[in-house]
Formats: sequence, C-alpha cells, structure tokens
Amino acid sequence: MYRKAFIDVYLKHGFSFDEARSEIDFALDTLFNYGYKDFMLGKSLEQWQTAKLNKVIEERVLTHRPIQQIIGQAFFYGRKFFVDKYTLIPRPETEILVKEVLNISQNIFNPKILDIGTGSGCIPVTLLLENSNIIADAIDISTEAVETAKKNALFHNIQNNLNIYKSDLFENVTLKYNIIVSNPPYIPLKDKDTLQIEVRDFDPPNALYTKDENGIEYYEKIIKQSDKFLLPNGFLAFEIGQNQAEIVSILLKEYNFTIKNIVQDMNNIARVIIAQKR
Repeated sequence: MYRKAFIDVYLKHGFSFDEARSEIDFALDTLFNYGYKDFMLGKSLEQWQTAKLNKVIEERVLTHRPIQQIIGQAFFYGRKFFVDKYTLIPRPETEILVKEVLNISQNIFNPKILDIGTGSGCIPVTLLLENSNIIADAIDISTEAVETAKKNALFHNIQNNLNIYKSDLFENVTLKYNIIVSNPPYIPLKDKDTLQIEVRDFDPPNALYTKDENGIEYYEKIIKQSDKFLLPNGFLAFEIGQNQAEIVSILLKEYNFTIKNIVQDMNNIARVIIAQKR
C-alpha cells in the first residue's frame, strides 16, 4: 500500500490534503522511520506495517484524536518527544518561546531556569540540549505529566541535569532563578465549545482552561508570586493567547516588570512576552 492510498482515507473523511499529507508523513517517520524519499524510490510498506498504519489512521479519522496522541510521540524543535493524554502536544508557537529564552540565556552565566507547567518537558529538555550551560528545574501539577517529562529527559539523556517534580505553581519551589518560563492555561472555560475537536476533547483540561473571563488567571498568579523566586534582574517568559498581550503587559508593569519583547507567531498574533524585573 502506498502513501497516496493512506492520504485518500483522510480526504474521504473531510480532512484537507495538506493535513493528510503532513500527518501521514509524520506517522511513517515515527512508526517506521520512512521518509517521503523512500516512497519516491519505490519503497512500499510490508503487510504488518500497512495494518498498523491503517489502525492508526482509522482511529484518527473516526475519533479526531490527534495522531501524536495515538502514536504517543510528537516533534518539537526537530526532536521526538513522548506525549500522552496528560500532556499538551507541543506546538510550533511554543518553539518561539524556547528561542526567546535561549536568546536571554546566552547573556547569563550558568542561567538558572524554572519551567512552570512543564507537561511533556519539551521546553526544559530543549533548552538544556541547545545550551549545556543552563541549569533547569521543571514542575507540573499533574503526577502523570511529571512522569512523562522524566521519560523525555531520560530519552534525551539529560535526566541528570533536569530536576522535575510535582508542584502546584510555586507550592514546592524553594530556589531562585534567572528566568521563569511558562506556557500556562490561557483559554477561558467559556470558550471551550469554540475549540477544535482535537483540542476540546483530547488535550488535558488542566493545561488549557482558566476560570476567569480573560484567560489570565495563571499569569496573574505567577507574576504576583514571582518576586520570591527570581534572582535580581530576573526574567519572566510567557506564551500567551490571542488578544492577551495588552492585559498581560499591564499586569507585568503593575508588579514592576519592564516589557523587553513581544513576539508574534506566523499568523501575526502576539504569542510570546518577555519581561524583566526592575
């Protein structure tokens, strides 16, 4: 069975060609280490491989469960990470956050970084792989997410350089850091029904939703408490939702932070905000 036949299954269920092609190529890579060039050279799947991929595709098109969750892996910053129903699937927007934190860390000697709400651990693991001088801790309220993050740290062989533990925000944090980074929940619960099925029905709710009207509940909590956990001239680095840049900026300024940078994503949406403690 060839690549086009798998894509056709997606198309019959209303998926776009680009989405079908992207997901099939992702599945072929993660499951069998097959690339597009392999098929161009006439390579085809064996019977057991076809059966396995058919099973994955069937679940994907019938349930809309994200293919990364079905397979249990996702790509982030060009690397594979384990994911599951307890962790957000890493998204390209979060790579912007990582890039900005890396830019800051280059100017700090042995920068100490805390990732709040680490999920799969993709942010701190990537930071450590890109800059070996970083000293990082990662926390999450979910016991299951903590275990997945530890699994990813082990997979990328940086388990001895990354301390991952359970904490409800700063509850169990005792150290101070140069940079606190977070991609916290920022979708108001009232907006749940407007989301894609893949997000609404399958991403972990505790990583998505806030109880307030503007989705800034966790930004406010982190900003208010951060003074106790930031070293002098320390930074806060957040991923933010659509239309949240202004209100988060106001919060940061209220608590004596200077806005250093607001970065837009590929859709010209303000997606990352960097602020420094005055």
